[in-house]
Amino acid sequence: MPELNVLVVDDEPAVRQVLAAAIGKAGYAVEMAASASEALAKLDKATIDVVLSDVFMPVTDGIELLKQARARGHSATFIMVTAFASVDSAIDAIKAGAWDYITKPVRSEEILHRLEQIEAMHGLREENRALRTLVMGGAQPAFQFVSPAMQAIDRLVGRVAPTDSTVLITGESGTGKGVTARRIHELSSRRDGPFVSVNCGAIPENLIESELFGHTKGAFTSADKPRRGLFMQADRGTIFLDEIGELPLALQTKLLHVLEAKEVRPLGSEQSRKVDVRIVAATNRDLQAMVQQGRFREDLFFRLSVFQIGMPPLRDRRVDIPALVQHLLARRVAPAGGEALAIDPEAMDMLTAFNWPGNVRQLENVLHRAAILADGGCIRAGDLPPEVSRALPALAGAMAGESGELPLRERVRRYEISLILRAIDECGGDRRAAAAKLGIGLSSLYRKLEEFQGDTPAGG
Repeated sequence: MPELNVLVVDDEPAVRQVLAAAIGKAGYAVEMAASASEALAKLDKATIDVVLSDVFMPVTDGIELLKQARARGHSATFIMVTAFASVDSAIDAIKAGAWDYITKPVRSEEILHRLEQIEAMHGLREENRALRTLVMGGAQPAFQFVSPAMQAIDRLVGRVAPTDSTVLITGESGTGKGVTARRIHELSSRRDGPFVSVNCGAIPENLIESELFGHTKGAFTSADKPRRGLFMQADRGTIFLDEIGELPLALQTKLLHVLEAKEVRPLGSEQSRKVDVRIVAATNRDLQAMVQQGRFREDLFFRLSVFQIGMPPLRDRRVDIPALVQHLLARRVAPAGGEALAIDPEAMDMLTAFNWPGNVRQLENVLHRAAILADGGCIRAGDLPPEVSRALPALAGAMAGESGELPLRERVRRYEISLILRAIDECGGDRRAAAAKLGIGLSSLYRKLEEFQGDTPAGG
């Protein structure tokens, strides 16, 4: 059964009733409007896939209807119909964004053929989405985390993504809040809609209202033409409001209105426009403390934090680092058209030992730098920046209880066995579970234990 929702717009009652009857008989959901204003009202209230509109109508013609619909963020496919065909009107319709243009008298077979083409086009988009999901592994993330903390976050994302709930993602800079927001979108029913990301702290305060909600021509001195705001651009999709704690109080009030009324009012306009947008917000600040200080609206905080996800810092999940490094080297740092770089064990130990105040973003930047310096397709300890290469000797010495006089490799080996023995202890002696926690194979764990047999560092 066809699933398109069709709106027939014509000021002549007989014409629109005949067209609507033929479309409805073919199994499509159909609505009617006698004017452009009535059509816009229906577009604002319901999901319309196709608009079949007369061009010449009193007050507001069909081409102007199309332009206003697009200005409001509606993405319905428009077919324009007129009894007065001309090259100029056809060009005007296509320039305004019409999908097709036909002349009266309209045969029902012709209209139904157009609808079948549009339906096939919609079906192809769905097939592409399904194929993309299959190729990317469906609900499975591109990178499989080892740490329990990140596995728990994957489960939370899987639960909240199919809903339309607002989500607040918290955590330090660089922990992957933006990646998590995009993943929520890609696993949702809005995946074929737009994903619009905006950093609330990167837009000057005097421009952010216009950026978010749009403006009319003449709304302010430099507004020489109307602008669709980011909320309208995100209609039927997701808007990601990063660094939401930087939003000025006045804009917080307007954002709360958008959440409650699901409509936006462009700067300089007296008319609000409906939007269907899911909001995912993120911050590295303590919003509850900001509420107590009067710098963030309490009611907005409650509306945004219906579902919270806290991203752990990289230093608290070091077990993810080896696999994450390999993933970044293969997917993002590999030279164009070339093989992914290898990494020397000593360099990997240094990366694992570092505290990463900038988290995953800093790790990726370090790998990019190291890739530039690397020779022979392998990143070595000398390719890492000094602050990273200094981390391991200090941590290894502290873990092994040594004065620092042992050679670097020996301290690395002792640090490594300390991690392995600690993981086995935390897993109650289950070496298979310990290997999984460390992100290494069971055979590798046994081999390393054999290597270190009789060598049990202090604290092990």
